[in-house]
Amino acid sequence: MSELFHKLGLDYKILIAQIINFLIVLTVLKFTVYQPLIDLLRKRREKIEKGFKDSEEATKKLNEIDLICKEKISLAEKESIHIISDVEMRAKKRDQEMLRITKEKEAEILSSAKKIAEHKQAESESLVYQQAISLIRQTIAKAVSINPAQVEESLINEAVKVLGKSK
Repeated sequence: MSELFHKLGLDYKILIAQIINFLIVLTVLKFTVYQPLIDLLRKRREKIEKGFKDSEEATKKLNEIDLICKEKISLAEKESIHIISDVEMRAKKRDQEMLRITKEKEAEILSSAKKIAEHKQAESESLVYQQAISLIRQTIAKAVSINPAQVEESLINEAVKVLGKSK
């Protein structure tokens, strides 16, 4: 075998020294470069996997939050509809109350107007009565040819009663 190495131009001592040097360099590279590089790649892979897991968890949480948001919005819409219907009902009650108050005031005004009209009518009747008395007094005075102040009051009242009955 040493002939073979010699024919190939290889010296087995140098070859062994180079193999030993190669193994030393390989060992040094393995501990100084290869192992840190493998650790770095492993850590990077773990970070990427953790990122994927976190992303999935974030997506799940986002979906849950979206569902909660939709539920809250739905609840808020229902509540706003309830509030609006409540306000409408209160407004209707208030309108009915105002209508009732208005009708009461209308009745009061009509009653007051009726009393005023009756009072005015009574005043008018009284005025007509006074004017009738005056006219009757003057008529009787002319008919009797006496002083109007001397015409007896009872005679005038009787004439007014007779006129009142004839109406």
